[in-house]
Amino acid sequence: MTGVLALMGAVMAWFGASILVLADARRGFAFGLLLVAAGLSLERLAEGGWQPALLLAAGGLTAALVGLRRTHRPGWGLLGPGSTPRVILCLVFGAGAVWLGTALLTIGSWQGRTAVAAVAALGAARLLTTDDQRAGLTAGAAVALACGLAAGLVNSPEAETAAALAGALAAVTLCAMPSLPEAAGAPSG
Repeated sequence: MTGVLALMGAVMAWFGASILVLADARRGFAFGLLLVAAGLSLERLAEGGWQPALLLAAGGLTAALVGLRRTHRPGWGLLGPGSTPRVILCLVFGAGAVWLGTALLTIGSWQGRTAVAAVAALGAARLLTTDDQRAGLTAGAAVALACGLAAGLVNSPEAETAAALAGALAAVTLCAMPSLPEAAGAPSG
């Protein structure tokens, strides 16, 4: 049963990171970040770490709410024109994360490794390919949450809790950072 919950968490985290890659407006960013946090938290909870799961969930929820208030572009902004390459990126990175998590990495559960690989790769891809400040900050927050889970895969309860706290605080800090208004900033694309 715990393996199924951990797998559901990994899939939820990948789906949330995919929404972050595909979104261009505030509701999409917030929903994607919420799914990432919920998925990572569910995976950690299934593995027996309730404190890190709670910290990741609270950090992700707070970051999503703060980011929702800070983003100037209303709506969902999902699957805009020219989003086909991003859809393909999400599918390929999801498959690559499963391969990486099951075949190459050895620390922690394969579901946890897969979730971390998917969120970190998709978040980094969005971070490196966008001109939109809010998209980059939200993607950075997702990567911070994934790092909070990754550092906790070493089977030390103190390290798990400290890593989850650091990831949650980094996510909230990134989403709380101010950005230029749409008219004054660089053109988004």
